[in-house]
Amino acid sequence: MVKKIIAPLVVALVIIAGVFTIYKLLNPKNKEVLSQGNYIETIFLAEDVRPEVANSMHIGDTIYDSTGRPSLKVSNVKIEDSTSRYVTYDDIGRLKVANTSILKNVYISAKSLNKKYAWAYPFGTDLILAGAHVAIYGDNWKVWTTILSVQDVK
Repeated sequence: MVKKIIAPLVVALVIIAGVFTIYKLLNPKNKEVLSQGNYIETIFLAEDVRPEVANSMHIGDTIYDSTGRPSLKVSNVKIEDSTSRYVTYDDIGRLKVANTSILKNVYISAKSLNKKYAWAYPFGTDLILAGAHVAIYGDNWKVWTTILSVQDVK
């Protein structure tokens, strides 16, 4: 009778221990595991941005992910004239296309505040990967960007 109770109990404990071990391996939260990764440095490109938004981006700004968590620190901002045409309406409502654009392309270099602990750096519900399109948020600006490059740094 005792063997009928002990055998299923041991099997249940082994299964629970296995599930717990798998969970801990896939979701590291301790500082020792997290510190094994590297920081990342990435370059974002925000195209066709209004000049006042482009001018509000500064070195030292914090970039937040979609959950509002601080993720990156801006290390360089390069603003160039956009080659896109600027489309507006004239006084009587006709579509007007200007060959010279007032819009700007902004290259934003940023370094992660935390180390990555997986093969990619988590950014809210997204990952920082070259070629990906992500929205980035500063204190007083929000832009849609393309990630041009990602590099591991110590």
